[in-house]
Amino acid sequence: MKKIKHSKYKNTGILFEMLVRKLTSETLTSNKSVTIDIIKKYFGRNTELSKELQLYNSLVKEQFRSEAIALDYIRTVKSTYDKLNQSLLKRQRYNLVKEISEKFVFTDMAKMHINNYKVLASINMIFEYNETDNPKQLMECKRAIIDHSIITERVKPAIDSIMETFEAQPKDMRLLSYKILIDKFNEKYSVLDESQKQLLNKYITHVNDTTALREYIQKIIPAIKSDLAKQTKSITDAATKIKVATLSEMLCNVESMKTIKESHVLSLLRYFDLVRELKGMHS
Repeated sequence: MKKIKHSKYKNTGILFEMLVRKLTSETLTSNKSVTIDIIKKYFGRNTELSKELQLYNSLVKEQFRSEAIALDYIRTVKSTYDKLNQSLLKRQRYNLVKEISEKFVFTDMAKMHINNYKVLASINMIFEYNETDNPKQLMECKRAIIDHSIITERVKPAIDSIMETFEAQPKDMRLLSYKILIDKFNEKYSVLDESQKQLLNKYITHVNDTTALREYIQKIIPAIKSDLAKQTKSITDAATKIKVATLSEMLCNVESMKTIKESHVLSLLRYFDLVRELKGMHS
């Protein structure tokens, strides 16, 4: 009985999630997206990768009221996967990984935080291997999917109700709602300056790489302190000057951080806002 292994290079669900996060990063830092072209090329209509991705999504999104139903559904999805054109699927996935590696640094992309990573990895191993390869490991993979998909006896979250209402709307209404959502997103983040966009970009693309994030933040904190010190010299009100100086001293100590949290990033974004406001007062 062989030990089966998971590979990000072979996991279409994870490859797609990596591209989505990269696309978000590009949206914040550039008007032109290289990633959207890759997504359209490999996950466009009727590609074998798009068919496989639908199977990943079906196992991630479906919910069941019993383990028996969930296991039966997993078997059905696995059977459907086996009927895909495997040689074409492998070729498309190989070309996708190759193009990602040519356009970006794949090892950096692979460090991105992926929601439902364990579930996606479990789905991949069920797709890639057969029961005879390692029954125990594959049963553990099924357990991870079942634990994710079983409905617990709790009040259904309000967001589910909202999504049901949204999906019940006519297509043109859904498109209009989506456009409004995008416009709101752009309106919200249009006020970010370049420093804030760069910080968000680093956080999105390196959220799972604490070392890279820490190195970046180690560079920007002295710059923020320097800007605050310069602006403090122009402040005439003594109380305000003391407050700004105190805020500068309160800037987080990166060396003591085990992980860079969202709260740290939000705090730094506010410091950038403070610097910008002070510069506006004295310009």
